[in-house]
Amino acid sequence: MGYIFEHEIEAIKNAVYAKTIGEEESITLKEFLAAHVHPAIKAYFKAEVEKLLANDRAHEMRSKRFPYAHPSVLSLQRQVDLLLVQHYQFTQDDFATLLDEAVNFQFNYLCRPQWTLLNFIHGNNRSAPVSEVETKLAYCVDYEYLPSLLKRYIVDKGLAEIGFEEFKSLLAKIDSEVVSRHSSIELAKMMRGLFTFVDEGKFLPHNQFDQPTLPINAAVMFFEDKQLDDIKTRLEHERDEQKAKNISVAELAALIEQARMKNEDMIPPTTVTEILPSVSASDAHPSPTGARPNGMVERSWRAPLAEAKAAAETTSVDGDAASRAPSAAVELPLESKTGAIALVAMTELFSSGDRKRFVKNLFNSDSLAFDAALEALASINTWEEASVYLDALFVANDVDPFSTEAIEFTDRVNTRYTKM
Repeated sequence: MGYIFEHEIEAIKNAVYAKTIGEEESITLKEFLAAHVHPAIKAYFKAEVEKLLANDRAHEMRSKRFPYAHPSVLSLQRQVDLLLVQHYQFTQDDFATLLDEAVNFQFNYLCRPQWTLLNFIHGNNRSAPVSEVETKLAYCVDYEYLPSLLKRYIVDKGLAEIGFEEFKSLLAKIDSEVVSRHSSIELAKMMRGLFTFVDEGKFLPHNQFDQPTLPINAAVMFFEDKQLDDIKTRLEHERDEQKAKNISVAELAALIEQARMKNEDMIPPTTVTEILPSVSASDAHPSPTGARPNGMVERSWRAPLAEAKAAAETTSVDGDAASRAPSAAVELPLESKTGAIALVAMTELFSSGDRKRFVKNLFNSDSLAFDAALEALASINTWEEASVYLDALFVANDVDPFSTEAIEFTDRVNTRYTKM
């Protein structure tokens, strides 16, 4: 994809480079995560460092005489690992190589998430271990419903590995079901993560309504990936016949509506602009209660997960899933039957003083966001899923995951699972 969007990719890389390592000889991951950089790029860097540490840990020699599995030892080991990851140091060469990988990967994922996940997780293999799938999903913070529902499906089915065809079919069904529940405007907003990612490099100017624009080819790829051929064809017409090179969220929403309703007179772009919230470059770094990097605007950061849950509540998957129509449902049980009990257990982990401290330092003084996080965690039944959720939460809230409060919050949540 780099050769198609090489200007945008180079601009993003140059902007990130200037904001972070610059002319310095090295930079730590902690310093990088504290910089004003798109959350998707931060997630890639963090996941890569965690993978390096995991590889080191796998080659450690450990005597069976020592109780490494003791809860207290495990808790301290997690803190040590967090500090090791935090202070990992990139040289100029290391940084340049990883930045190139990160920007290219995230551009691909934002443009065509199904294709990217399928190739990233399976490659040329016909099946992939679940442990590897879960590790690789940590690279993906946008389109949160995809990794979230994939992990739910794996847990529900008790899979040790997942085959290529099953994974491909599942991706298509999840995407189709979620997309079908969005209006044209909401579908355009779903691409907001890609708009803000491109805007990171400030390569393309904003339009007259001060909204960032996107290469129209990126939008074509996005809807081709979702098998929405009517929208793809309409965008290609705009590109080839109207010679459009770039497109705004408002213009995209209008074209989607025209394609869906098969009516060229539906919702002119100027009308859409009046009802769409402004999307600015600053939105690339969302606040805890504002926009998420997954493409939803003016909504709680957990809304996409809630929507995905609602979208999947009535769906089902079986062995012949690949032969069904794209709109066929997929059953992905998302809520624990003991959710209310779990929520009580979650709230009991925090005193009133803890609540005030965490709300202030981790949720930008938004108590509702704190409550929403506990509610979301209450519906998660395993620590592995909860830790992934916390990683995404810290990235979305622009919180240093290695800060004292973040580590303490993580350990406090972990006690819920170790006591189960």
